[in-house]
Amino acid sequence: MGRILAGIGIVVNLFVPGLGSLIMGKWSSGGIQLGVLAVVWILKFISFGLLGFVLWPITGVIWGWALVGGIVTYMERGHRSALREPRY
Repeated sequence: MGRILAGIGIVVNLFVPGLGSLIMGKWSSGGIQLGVLAVVWILKFISFGLLGFVLWPITGVIWGWALVGGIVTYMERGHRSALREPRY
């Protein structure tokens, strides 16, 4: 079940970084990702896009962090389940 949730988390992270991490049970990184993303989007709207040259790269970093974290979690959970359940 852990690997299935990790796969779902990766897909969700494509749309909302941090939410997929929360689905995978990564509470601290998911909360930080969602929090930073929310602050960045609020600043984008308040500044009417004037800070976009600074805020868009931050958004990209958050997306990358969420996706890489999801992929790593997916691989770790698959590795652990392979160790527990021998395949014949």
